[in-house]
Amino acid sequence: MATRTVGDRDEEGKREEAPAMPAVELRSALAAAMSGQVRALATRLMESSEVSAARLDGVLREVLLEAGRLGLESAMEVDRSDCGAANAPQCGRCGGRMRYVGRERSPTETALGTVRLSLGRHECATCKGSVRPRAALLDLAASMTPTARRMASELGSACCHEEADRLLNVVAGVNFGAKRVERTTRLVGDDLEAWRTESLSGSITVVGAGGASNDASFDGAPARRLLKEGQILCVAVDGTGVPARPSETAGRKGRDGKRATTREAKVGAIWVSEPDGEGGTRLAKDSAWYFAAIESAADDAPGDSPVARRLLRELAALGFVPEDVGVALGDGADWLRRLYEGWFPNAVRIVDFFHAAEYLWAAARGRRRDDAAAAKRWAEELCRLLGEGRMDDALAALRQPGAGGDERAKAIRYLSERRGQMRYGEYRSRGLPIGSGRVEAACKTVVGRRMKCTGMRWTVAGANPVLWVRCARLSRWFDDYWEHPPPAGGMRR
Repeated sequence: MATRTVGDRDEEGKREEAPAMPAVELRSALAAAMSGQVRALATRLMESSEVSAARLDGVLREVLLEAGRLGLESAMEVDRSDCGAANAPQCGRCGGRMRYVGRERSPTETALGTVRLSLGRHECATCKGSVRPRAALLDLAASMTPTARRMASELGSACCHEEADRLLNVVAGVNFGAKRVERTTRLVGDDLEAWRTESLSGSITVVGAGGASNDASFDGAPARRLLKEGQILCVAVDGTGVPARPSETAGRKGRDGKRATTREAKVGAIWVSEPDGEGGTRLAKDSAWYFAAIESAADDAPGDSPVARRLLRELAALGFVPEDVGVALGDGADWLRRLYEGWFPNAVRIVDFFHAAEYLWAAARGRRRDDAAAAKRWAEELCRLLGEGRMDDALAALRQPGAGGDERAKAIRYLSERRGQMRYGEYRSRGLPIGSGRVEAACKTVVGRRMKCTGMRWTVAGANPVLWVRCARLSRWFDDYWEHPPPAGGMRR
């Protein structure tokens, strides 16, 4: 039973019990009550030729949005509990008692457009801090309702802020402004990151290679997720450059030895592979999750780097532990190899076949620069040998005398140093995936399509929240964030 106050002027504050109407029933009742009035308005507009039939729905939308804004203003101001000394909250800064200083009207962005709400304000006599209790209760962070924040952050993470603002105006009839879209996307992304970590608990201890142990602590991990027979939990991590502002690359060198122009975003994919019934593997339904951030992989301590902690956090949030990982894929980089060895001792560590193939193709093109067709045939033969697990034959073919010495030397060194993680014939026979195409695609989907548009230059503080929102949407837990009730003070930041 819900409780409501009877009359604003009831000095004794008497309350009566009133049945709460379910949201679905309330929407149906409201729609039924309005449909007759809307039909009458539409008929009048058509008969008077004030509006063409082609524009009728647009005009009605504007009318309904205006009516909705007026109704929303009234409904959100019904509760006057944020007024008066008796309801003054305690100061969150110094702990002192706050005093009521009056009501002030301020614009608030909603899914219906801008409304002006009159909210009570309290001020601390000691530190001069002020709060609006009603704003916190309604979760009006950044003077926007949660629905408006979601609209802005969804589009702000999907396309440039100017285009997002234009689409919001065309599609939803709201005018937030590009700057507000940008600030809101960052605000939501930061809060999303806080929400993702706030409910993980417990301690994970794994004995890695050489007997070394690693520990990671989380608060309130979800129930353990179990894999079905034949399913394999896979992880892959890769990096891709994000064009950065000069202030973000000071002191950093690029691959050519000159000053770097990008910051590397580490992108990870976690997915469940299962047999496809035809001798290959496929993605289990709704079982791919992604994470990304511009943060350090800490080559000197890869097991305790921000990237490692993020990977472990995502596993824990999904209900997995490191021992569940059956396959760890990557490009063979030393930092990634050490991370996998330290945290996933039970996993088969595999160098992505297509990374290895790139070295073979480079060697083939270097050897037959004057004959592209011959280079293609030789590269395909080398890849066939490697894919069948015939590493010695592939290396023997590479060592044959001929041109392209530098490229062939790189390929020989790459394969020789990582041959223990390139037993592709064996992996295929065991039904293991050998390609990290899922994380390669994520580099393009999560990072490339949004972060690498012409003229874009990012700061780390501006890029990471966008990446977090994009990953949450792609991983299908963005809805969970909005359905999860915020803390008493509003957003978690």
